[in-house]
Amino acid sequence: MRLTIPCTLFCFPYAGGAAAEFLKWQAYAHDSITIVPVDLAGKGSRKQEPFCSTMEEAVADAYTTVTARLDGQPYAIFGHSMGAILAFELARRIRQQSAYPSPDHLFVSGRNPPHVPRRAEAKVVHELDDDAFIEEITQFGGIPEDLLAHRKLLRLFVPILRKEYEVSERYVFRPNDTMLDCDISVLYGTEDHSLPEIMSQWQRHTTGRIAMQAYEGGHFFIHEHGEQVVQRMNAQLLGLMAARP
Repeated sequence: MRLTIPCTLFCFPYAGGAAAEFLKWQAYAHDSITIVPVDLAGKGSRKQEPFCSTMEEAVADAYTTVTARLDGQPYAIFGHSMGAILAFELARRIRQQSAYPSPDHLFVSGRNPPHVPRRAEAKVVHELDDDAFIEEITQFGGIPEDLLAHRKLLRLFVPILRKEYEVSERYVFRPNDTMLDCDISVLYGTEDHSLPEIMSQWQRHTTGRIAMQAYEGGHFFIHEHGEQVVQRMNAQLLGLMAARP
């Protein structure tokens, strides 16, 4: 009987999210799949380092972190919201550099394709004053309940949160000749602003196939449906590994 090939899944959170939250997913992941949360500079295990101020800096930082862990085994990348754009741009940079193999699969969650401009009515959240900023991110969701319950403590995190929102909101897609060659799984919430006809346009960015999956809920459906999300990733990655020669 053939053994299942090990696979690493690198995970990037949304703006304001903690990469360590993805450690919970290991309980649902197949034994052959290792979940690796990725902290950017200034966050989590790297909180003493200066923050990335642009998406370009964040991608360069992620490139250094991820490629240092590549060992010739299959790997995939997952990102939610801002993390989805970071995951995409990282995969594109790896493909462009050609020093390392491209990811075997890319999972993008809760984010429109990179070429789609921001909605005209969308607020530029990082430019709001502190009170309006806190109100906006509270309504949007995704901030831990224990942090929301302590507004004084939350205010201490405002500079960090604001910086991440700035990185996300100032991102501009720059087309080039680099096309991904891996399949892409596109995940989105039925009550989010991500419309199926828009999300399907992720196909423009790969010569591989895309597969779309909707989950009941809003932007942070990954919290409500974490087990189902990981089960889908299990199926995608195990199928991919089984098809390897």
